[in-house]
Amino acid sequence: MASEILLYWSSGSGPSWRVMLALEEKGLSGYGNKLLSFDKKEHKSEEVMEINPRGQIPAMKHGDVIVNDSMAAIIYLEAAFKGKGIELLPSDPAQQAPVLQRMMETNTLMDKIRNVVFINKSNLDEAKINQNKANLRAEILLWEGYLKQLGGNTFITGKNFTLADCCLFPSVAVLVRQGMDLEKHAPNLAKYYNTVKERPSAKASWPPHFKTSPDQDGLKDLY
Repeated sequence: MASEILLYWSSGSGPSWRVMLALEEKGLSGYGNKLLSFDKKEHKSEEVMEINPRGQIPAMKHGDVIVNDSMAAIIYLEAAFKGKGIELLPSDPAQQAPVLQRMMETNTLMDKIRNVVFINKSNLDEAKINQNKANLRAEILLWEGYLKQLGGNTFITGKNFTLADCCLFPSVAVLVRQGMDLEKHAPNLAKYYNTVKERPSAKASWPPHFKTSPDQDGLKDLY
């Protein structure tokens, strides 16, 4: 089964990491994969463009099935491998709702991180830079509140790890990677990060360059 899967991905890409977490949690270790470099524009190669005309990654093939959007890919993996690994999306619609809701919300967190850390600041005035930081602080507070409501020692929708966690954890890991002091400013997110990072799926999919290069300081002055 895993041998029929081919994933094109990039180290540190949040969308790629989502899919890799889901693959590991579904017990699909050993899937085929190709690590691509954004710097070398390998995501625009003919090989990738053939299956994803947008030239974006992740791009995933499972036999004759092609799924490129990361959220579509993880929903597909849960459906295609129902009963294998852990259940990442409950079958009951009422229980699905919060998982799907939090999944979609993680895109907002990812965008607000990008607007502070990865945007070209030479095109922004100081007021806009400060507003982007304020927007990210407010977004982090929202996620902190979600976890606080659940008791602080849970996954993002309750006691079970779900697709929502596949989507949230990469962004939380980037907060840490970029120098944010989670323990000080978002203690429930810190507990969440420390819990999820110890899962075998997180260890197996940890971005290679996170292991070999020092952490960054893009968020050291967020607060």
